[in-house]
Amino acid sequence: MTEVAVLNKQGVQKLLSGRLWFGKRDFQKVPDLAPGEIARVLTPEGQFGGLAYFNPKSSILARLISREKTDIGEEFFINRFQRALSLRQKFYQGEDCFRLVHAEGDLLPGLTIDIYEDVAVIEITTAGMERQKDNILKALKAVIPLRGFVLRNDLPVRKEEGLDLYVEAEGVEEPIEVTMDGLRFLLRPLTGQKTGFFLDQRENRRRLTRYVTGEMVLDLFCYTGAFSFYAARAGAKKVLAVDRSQEALALAEETARLNGLKDRIVFVCDEVAHFLRYAPLAGVVVLDPPAFIKKKKAYFQGLKRYRELISLAQRRVTEGGLLLACSCSQFLRLEEFERLAREELVRAGRQPQLLEIGLQAPDHPVYLPMPETWYLKALFLRLLFDIPGSEEP
Repeated sequence: MTEVAVLNKQGVQKLLSGRLWFGKRDFQKVPDLAPGEIARVLTPEGQFGGLAYFNPKSSILARLISREKTDIGEEFFINRFQRALSLRQKFYQGEDCFRLVHAEGDLLPGLTIDIYEDVAVIEITTAGMERQKDNILKALKAVIPLRGFVLRNDLPVRKEEGLDLYVEAEGVEEPIEVTMDGLRFLLRPLTGQKTGFFLDQRENRRRLTRYVTGEMVLDLFCYTGAFSFYAARAGAKKVLAVDRSQEALALAEETARLNGLKDRIVFVCDEVAHFLRYAPLAGVVVLDPPAFIKKKKAYFQGLKRYRELISLAQRRVTEGGLLLACSCSQFLRLEEFERLAREELVRAGRQPQLLEIGLQAPDHPVYLPMPETWYLKALFLRLLFDIPGSEEP
């Protein structure tokens, strides 16, 4: 590894702040590198700053992968995976479904790995990590006993890196069955959304259970019904689980049968905004939409969609009921989401009480120098009416 890239003053400031991403304007010298090649990063004075992989095709020219002088190979990834696993074993002791690697959150930009018992689902989004694919697979098998793995490398963001989209699997057939928190789940890691499940909402599902006993629950954008299963098992009177994907709901119905919850949950295939115009009142409404702000330029349009949904959802929440409002848009900060929800609820004549703030589960760690790694926000809101005795705004 002889190639050297030299930062300028702006780049050094980013390095010292802990950032892992660098653009063309952060360097005064960049060698001629192929996409994904690794080079040493130096300060203008020649001090070693770290190792980064480069991609001249990407708007993010360089991503720092190590601040130490080391060989980037199988042993490097074994050490990183062992460090990541030791953290997960602290707070998910005895559990075998978790996110092992959360990209920049674990200082491994471009790499995400979810573990579902003895199956690993891997997402590689950058040219630098694509070059390391063989080392990643070897290291993963050395750290965790696996019967199979899935490479979910079909994310559109790969096109920005000049990479092909593909899915590869070894030893995995859909669906797979796993157990989490005593519930049996059927997952589709090859064809489902993301890696087949949303592990990031695990703690918020657990929190929800304290509010649902004896209540009608609406689970909106339910996907394969995880919030619904937690609520039904915790004593919800009835759950209406709503999603526009018939395929996701079919898997959810089979999962409900596996858990003996089929009589407690009704699955509704509909657009959420349309459903909310005829939905019954409920003591608990879970609003967990997809990311409406995937890029900065979509910010204001995304805000509008969040406002519309919160306005519609609050109309179905009974006096003193709970609205769990979630956003997984990384470009929408917590304080902005809270303000948006507050403004819409007050405008509708509600008196909102914030009971809890939920984040992404701790196996999706936030790397503080990069706020992009903190994306999931969940507001547990108790809604009162301005006029005592009212049932609906």
